[in-house]
Amino acid sequence: MVDIVVGGFYGDEGKGKIVGYLAFKDKYDYVVRAGGGPQAGHTVTDGMAVTQIPSGFVNKNSRLLVGRGTVISPIKILNEIEKYGVSNRIGIDYGCTVIEDKHIVEEKELVERIGSVGTGTGPARRDRVMRCAKLAKDVDLLRKYITDVSQEVIEASCDKKKVLIEGVQGYGLSLMNYKFYPNVTSQDTTAAQFAVDTGIGPKLIDEVIIIYKSYTSRVGKGPMPTEWNETQKISYGIEERGTVSGRQRRLGDFDFELAIQSLLGNTATVAAINCVDRLFPNDKSVKNYEDLSDSAKDFINDIDQRLASSAFYGGFKGVKLISTGPNLEDIVDLR
Repeated sequence: MVDIVVGGFYGDEGKGKIVGYLAFKDKYDYVVRAGGGPQAGHTVTDGMAVTQIPSGFVNKNSRLLVGRGTVISPIKILNEIEKYGVSNRIGIDYGCTVIEDKHIVEEKELVERIGSVGTGTGPARRDRVMRCAKLAKDVDLLRKYITDVSQEVIEASCDKKKVLIEGVQGYGLSLMNYKFYPNVTSQDTTAAQFAVDTGIGPKLIDEVIIIYKSYTSRVGKGPMPTEWNETQKISYGIEERGTVSGRQRRLGDFDFELAIQSLLGNTATVAAINCVDRLFPNDKSVKNYEDLSDSAKDFINDIDQRLASSAFYGGFKGVKLISTGPNLEDIVDLR
Protein backbone atom coordinates (compact mmCIF):
# COMPACT_ATOMS: atom_id res chain seq x y z
CA MET A 1 0.00 0.00 0.00
CA VAL A 2 1.38 3.40 -1.02
CA ASP A 3 -0.37 6.62 0.02
CA ILE A 4 0.57 10.22 -0.78
CA VAL A 5 -0.08 13.37 1.28
CA VAL A 6 -0.37 16.67 -0.65
CA GLY A 7 -1.14 20.30 0.16
CA GLY A 8 -4.31 21.90 -1.16
CA PHE A 9 -3.49 25.60 -0.77
CA TYR A 10 -0.16 27.51 -0.69
CA GLY A 11 1.71 25.22 1.67
CA ASP A 12 1.51 25.73 5.45
CA GLU A 13 -1.63 23.54 5.56
CA GLY A 14 -0.25 21.36 8.36
CA LYS A 15 1.00 18.40 6.32
CA GLY A 16 3.64 17.64 8.95
CA LYS A 17 1.02 17.21 11.66
CA ILE A 18 -1.10 14.89 9.50
CA VAL A 19 1.90 12.86 8.29
CA GLY A 20 3.10 12.47 11.87
CA TYR A 21 -0.36 11.35 12.99
CA LEU A 22 -0.78 8.88 10.13
CA ALA A 23 2.72 7.45 10.50
CA PHE A 24 2.11 6.83 14.20
CA LYS A 25 -1.56 5.81 14.13
CA ASP A 26 -1.56 3.70 10.97
CA LYS A 27 1.91 2.25 11.61
CA TYR A 28 3.45 2.89 8.21
CA ASP A 29 6.55 0.80 7.56
CA TYR A 30 8.10 3.50 5.37
CA VAL A 31 7.71 7.28 5.26
CA VAL A 32 9.21 9.10 2.27
CA ARG A 33 9.95 12.80 1.89
CA ALA A 34 9.28 13.61 -1.76
CA GLY A 35 10.21 16.86 -3.49
CA GLY A 36 10.91 20.31 -2.18
CA GLY A 37 14.00 21.29 -0.27
CA PRO A 38 14.97 23.11 2.92
CA GLN A 39 12.59 25.92 1.93
CA ALA A 40 9.63 23.67 2.77
CA GLY A 41 9.36 23.27 6.54
CA HIS A 42 6.89 20.88 8.15
CA THR A 43 5.80 21.27 11.77
CA VAL A 44 4.89 17.92 13.32
CA THR A 45 3.82 19.32 16.67
CA ASP A 46 4.83 22.27 18.86
CA GLY A 47 8.63 22.44 19.05
CA MET A 48 9.20 19.75 16.42
CA ALA A 49 9.74 20.89 12.84
CA VAL A 50 11.75 19.48 9.95
CA THR A 51 12.80 20.74 6.53
CA GLN A 52 14.57 17.68 5.09
CA ILE A 53 13.71 14.41 6.82
CA PRO A 54 10.18 12.94 6.77
CA SER A 55 7.73 14.10 9.45
CA GLY A 56 6.95 10.45 10.10
CA PHE A 57 10.08 10.13 12.23
CA VAL A 58 7.72 10.16 15.25
CA ASN A 59 7.00 6.50 14.50
CA LYS A 60 10.21 4.93 15.74
CA ASN A 61 9.53 1.76 13.74
CA SER A 62 9.27 3.51 10.36
CA ARG A 63 12.08 3.39 7.82
CA LEU A 64 12.64 7.01 6.70
CA LEU A 65 13.56 7.82 3.10
CA VAL A 66 14.39 11.00 1.19
CA GLY A 67 13.31 10.65 -2.45
CA ARG A 68 15.45 11.60 -5.42
CA GLY A 69 13.26 14.58 -6.27
CA THR A 70 14.18 16.27 -2.99
CA VAL A 71 16.80 19.02 -3.00
CA ILE A 72 19.04 18.69 0.05
CA SER A 73 21.41 20.80 2.08
CA PRO A 74 23.97 18.31 3.47
CA ILE A 75 24.50 20.32 6.65
CA LYS A 76 20.78 20.75 7.33
CA ILE A 77 19.84 17.15 6.71
CA LEU A 78 22.70 15.87 8.86
CA ASN A 79 21.67 18.24 11.66
CA GLU A 80 18.09 16.90 11.54
CA ILE A 81 19.30 13.30 11.47
CA GLU A 82 21.33 13.96 14.63
CA LYS A 83 18.68 16.10 16.36
CA TYR A 84 15.94 13.48 16.03
CA GLY A 85 18.20 10.44 16.41
CA VAL A 86 17.27 8.66 13.18
CA SER A 87 20.71 7.78 11.80
CA ASN A 88 20.03 4.04 12.03
CA ARG A 89 16.81 4.15 9.99
CA ILE A 90 17.12 6.82 7.31
CA GLY A 91 18.14 6.53 3.68
CA ILE A 92 18.89 9.30 1.18
CA ASP A 93 18.48 8.60 -2.52
CA TYR A 94 21.72 8.72 -4.45
CA GLY A 95 20.11 11.07 -6.98
CA CYS A 96 19.03 13.90 -4.65
CA THR A 97 20.19 17.31 -5.89
CA VAL A 98 22.62 19.05 -3.53
CA ILE A 99 22.48 22.74 -2.61
CA GLU A 100 25.87 24.46 -2.67
CA ASP A 101 26.91 27.83 -1.22
CA LYS A 102 26.77 29.44 -4.66
CA HIS A 103 23.07 28.57 -4.95
CA ILE A 104 22.20 30.35 -1.70
CA VAL A 105 24.10 33.47 -2.78
CA GLU A 106 22.38 33.48 -6.15
CA GLU A 107 18.88 33.11 -4.74
CA LYS A 108 19.15 36.15 -2.47
CA GLU A 109 18.00 38.40 -5.31
CA LEU A 110 14.82 36.34 -5.71
CA VAL A 111 13.65 36.90 -2.14
CA GLU A 112 11.94 40.18 -2.97
CA ARG A 113 11.20 39.59 -6.64
CA ILE A 114 9.16 36.37 -6.42
CA GLY A 115 8.88 35.74 -2.68
CA SER A 116 11.57 33.05 -2.41
CA VAL A 117 12.76 32.17 1.10
CA GLY A 118 16.40 32.16 -0.06
CA THR A 119 17.55 28.60 0.68
CA GLY A 120 19.13 28.04 -2.75
CA THR A 121 16.61 25.42 -3.82
CA GLY A 122 15.64 27.10 -7.11
CA PRO A 123 19.19 27.58 -8.46
CA ALA A 124 20.07 24.03 -7.42
CA ARG A 125 17.10 22.72 -9.41
CA ARG A 126 18.19 24.79 -12.39
CA ASP A 127 21.62 23.19 -12.26
CA ARG A 128 19.94 19.78 -12.21
CA VAL A 129 18.08 20.66 -15.40
CA MET A 130 21.36 21.87 -16.93
CA ARG A 131 23.00 18.55 -15.93
CA CYS A 132 25.67 20.23 -13.81
CA ALA A 133 24.31 19.73 -10.27
CA LYS A 134 26.12 17.82 -7.57
CA LEU A 135 24.21 14.73 -6.40
CA ALA A 136 23.96 13.16 -2.96
CA LYS A 137 26.12 10.22 -4.03
CA ASP A 138 28.98 12.68 -4.60
CA VAL A 139 28.98 13.99 -1.01
CA ASP A 140 31.28 12.03 1.32
CA LEU A 141 29.39 13.09 4.47
CA LEU A 142 26.23 11.46 3.13
CA ARG A 143 27.79 8.23 1.88
CA LYS A 144 26.61 6.03 4.78
CA TYR A 145 22.98 6.97 4.11
CA ILE A 146 22.90 6.56 0.33
CA THR A 147 20.30 4.17 -1.05
CA ASP A 148 18.01 3.58 -4.03
CA VAL A 149 14.67 4.89 -2.73
CA SER A 150 12.79 3.81 -5.84
CA GLN A 151 13.86 0.21 -5.40
CA GLU A 152 13.12 0.22 -1.66
CA VAL A 153 9.60 1.57 -2.14
CA ILE A 154 8.73 -0.75 -5.03
CA GLU A 155 9.99 -3.77 -3.10
CA ALA A 156 8.09 -2.64 0.00
CA SER A 157 4.89 -2.32 -2.02
CA CYS A 158 5.34 -5.77 -3.52
CA ASP A 159 5.88 -7.16 -0.01
CA LYS A 160 2.55 -5.60 1.11
CA LYS A 161 4.32 -3.10 3.38
CA LYS A 162 2.72 0.28 4.11
CA VAL A 163 4.39 3.33 2.55
CA LEU A 164 3.46 6.98 3.14
CA ILE A 165 4.84 9.61 0.76
CA GLU A 166 5.02 13.13 2.18
CA GLY A 167 4.58 15.82 -0.44
CA VAL A 168 5.59 19.42 0.15
CA GLN A 169 4.20 22.94 -0.25
CA GLY A 170 0.79 23.18 -1.95
CA TYR A 171 -1.12 23.19 -5.22
CA GLY A 172 -1.27 26.99 -5.31
CA LEU A 173 2.55 27.11 -5.39
CA SER A 174 2.99 24.60 -8.20
CA LEU A 175 5.35 25.67 -10.96
CA MET A 176 2.67 24.46 -13.37
CA ASN A 177 -0.12 26.55 -11.80
CA TYR A 178 -0.50 29.32 -14.38
CA LYS A 179 -2.89 31.36 -12.23
CA PHE A 180 -0.18 32.16 -9.68
CA TYR A 181 2.91 32.09 -11.91
CA PRO A 182 5.59 33.50 -11.49
CA ASN A 183 4.98 33.62 -7.72
CA VAL A 184 5.39 29.87 -7.44
CA THR A 185 7.96 27.33 -6.33
CA SER A 186 10.56 25.60 -8.51
CA GLN A 187 8.65 22.35 -9.15
CA ASP A 188 5.22 20.86 -9.64
CA THR A 189 3.51 20.08 -6.32
CA THR A 190 0.94 17.43 -7.20
CA ALA A 191 0.62 13.77 -6.24
CA ALA A 192 1.79 12.77 -9.71
CA GLN A 193 5.03 14.70 -9.26
CA PHE A 194 5.64 13.32 -5.77
CA ALA A 195 5.35 9.80 -7.16
CA VAL A 196 8.02 10.73 -9.71
CA ASP A 197 10.13 12.33 -6.96
CA THR A 198 9.99 9.01 -5.11
CA GLY A 199 10.82 7.02 -8.22
CA ILE A 200 7.56 5.11 -8.68
CA GLY A 201 4.75 5.02 -11.20
CA PRO A 202 1.06 5.89 -10.62
CA LYS A 203 -0.16 2.27 -10.56
CA LEU A 204 1.32 1.80 -7.09
CA ILE A 205 -0.67 4.66 -5.52
CA ASP A 206 -3.67 3.75 -3.37
CA GLU A 207 -4.79 6.88 -1.50
CA VAL A 208 -4.13 10.58 -2.17
CA ILE A 209 -4.75 12.52 1.04
CA ILE A 210 -5.15 16.25 0.45
CA ILE A 211 -4.61 18.66 3.34
CA TYR A 212 -6.43 21.96 3.74
CA LYS A 213 -6.33 24.46 6.56
CA SER A 214 -9.56 25.96 7.88
CA TYR A 215 -8.29 29.27 6.48
CA THR A 216 -5.67 30.03 3.84
CA SER A 217 -2.17 31.29 4.52
CA ARG A 218 0.70 32.31 2.32
CA VAL A 219 4.28 33.48 2.82
CA GLY A 220 5.63 36.07 0.39
CA LYS A 221 4.24 37.65 -2.74
CA GLY A 222 1.57 36.44 -5.13
CA PRO A 223 -2.21 36.49 -5.59
CA MET A 224 -4.39 35.47 -2.66
CA PRO A 225 -8.05 36.08 -3.55
CA THR A 226 -9.53 35.53 -0.08
CA GLU A 227 -6.91 37.49 1.90
CA TRP A 228 -8.10 39.20 5.08
CA ASN A 229 -7.72 42.92 5.62
CA GLU A 230 -6.28 44.30 8.86
CA THR A 231 -9.68 44.54 10.53
CA GLN A 232 -10.43 40.89 9.78
CA LYS A 233 -7.03 39.79 11.10
CA ILE A 234 -7.72 41.54 14.39
CA SER A 235 -11.22 40.06 14.66
CA TYR A 236 -9.94 36.50 14.19
CA GLY A 237 -6.92 37.04 16.42
CA ILE A 238 -4.76 34.69 14.34
CA GLU A 239 -1.11 35.31 13.52
CA GLU A 240 1.32 32.88 11.91
CA ARG A 241 4.93 32.85 10.77
CA GLY A 242 6.63 30.63 8.22
CA THR A 243 8.42 27.56 9.58
CA VAL A 244 11.55 28.30 7.53
CA SER A 245 11.44 32.01 6.66
CA GLY A 246 10.05 33.29 9.95
CA ARG A 247 8.10 35.81 7.88
CA GLN A 248 4.57 36.70 8.84
CA ARG A 249 2.06 34.70 6.85
CA ARG A 250 -0.74 36.39 4.96
CA LEU A 251 -4.09 34.93 6.00
CA GLY A 252 -7.51 34.62 4.39
CA ASP A 253 -10.80 32.74 4.22
CA PHE A 254 -11.02 29.13 3.09
CA ASP A 255 -10.64 29.36 -0.70
CA PHE A 256 -13.22 27.01 -2.20
CA GLU A 257 -12.16 27.70 -5.78
CA LEU A 258 -8.54 26.76 -5.09
CA ALA A 259 -9.63 23.83 -2.90
CA ILE A 260 -11.65 22.34 -5.74
CA GLN A 261 -8.88 22.96 -8.29
CA SER A 262 -6.36 21.20 -6.06
CA LEU A 263 -8.78 18.35 -5.36
CA LEU A 264 -9.19 17.72 -9.08
CA GLY A 265 -5.53 18.31 -9.91
CA ASN A 266 -4.54 15.60 -7.46
CA THR A 267 -7.61 13.33 -7.91
CA ALA A 268 -7.58 13.12 -4.13
CA THR A 269 -9.41 10.31 -2.35
CA VAL A 270 -9.44 11.71 1.20
CA ALA A 271 -9.37 15.25 2.63
CA ALA A 272 -8.11 16.53 5.97
CA ILE A 273 -8.93 19.90 7.53
CA ASN A 274 -6.35 21.43 9.88
CA CYS A 275 -6.53 24.17 12.50
CA VAL A 276 -10.28 23.98 13.05
CA ASP A 277 -9.65 25.09 16.63
CA ARG A 278 -8.15 28.37 15.39
CA LEU A 279 -11.53 29.40 13.96
CA PHE A 280 -13.55 27.65 16.66
CA PRO A 281 -11.54 27.92 19.91
CA ASN A 282 -14.13 26.01 21.95
CA ASP A 283 -13.34 22.93 19.85
CA LYS A 284 -9.68 22.77 20.86
CA SER A 285 -8.43 19.20 21.41
CA VAL A 286 -11.82 17.62 20.61
CA LYS A 287 -11.37 14.03 19.42
CA ASN A 288 -14.94 12.89 18.75
CA TYR A 289 -17.09 14.31 15.97
CA GLU A 290 -20.15 14.36 18.22
CA ASP A 291 -18.34 16.71 20.61
CA LEU A 292 -17.64 19.38 17.99
CA SER A 293 -19.69 22.56 18.16
CA ASP A 294 -22.54 22.98 15.70
CA SER A 295 -20.65 25.86 14.08
CA ALA A 296 -17.60 23.68 13.46
CA LYS A 297 -19.75 20.84 12.15
CA ASP A 298 -21.55 23.18 9.74
CA PHE A 299 -18.22 24.55 8.52
CA ILE A 300 -16.75 21.09 7.93
CA ASN A 301 -19.92 19.71 6.34
CA ASP A 302 -20.02 22.64 3.92
CA ILE A 303 -16.46 21.91 2.81
CA ASP A 304 -17.17 18.18 2.56
CA GLN A 305 -20.29 18.66 0.44
CA ARG A 306 -18.71 21.16 -1.93
CA LEU A 307 -15.67 18.98 -2.48
CA ALA A 308 -17.74 15.83 -2.93
CA SER A 309 -20.02 17.47 -5.49
CA SER A 310 -16.97 18.56 -7.50
CA ALA A 311 -15.12 15.23 -7.43
CA PHE A 312 -16.64 13.92 -10.66
CA TYR A 313 -13.69 11.57 -11.21
CA GLY A 314 -15.09 9.23 -8.53
CA GLY A 315 -13.37 7.68 -5.54
CA PHE A 316 -13.41 10.72 -3.24
CA LYS A 317 -14.37 9.56 0.26
CA GLY A 318 -14.79 13.00 1.81
CA VAL A 319 -13.30 14.89 4.76
CA LYS A 320 -12.06 12.16 7.08
CA LEU A 321 -9.47 13.87 9.30
CA ILE A 322 -10.16 17.01 11.34
CA SER A 323 -7.32 18.56 13.35
CA THR A 324 -8.38 20.39 16.51
CA GLY A 325 -5.05 21.31 18.08
CA PRO A 326 -1.24 21.24 17.80
CA ASN A 327 -0.69 17.81 19.36
CA LEU A 328 -0.64 14.63 17.27
CA GLU A 329 -3.58 13.20 19.19
CA ASP A 330 -5.75 16.29 18.59
CA ILE A 331 -7.55 14.65 15.67
CA VAL A 332 -11.11 13.69 14.86
CA ASP A 333 -10.59 10.57 12.72
CA LEU A 334 -13.66 9.61 10.68
CA ARG A 335 -12.04 6.89 8.59
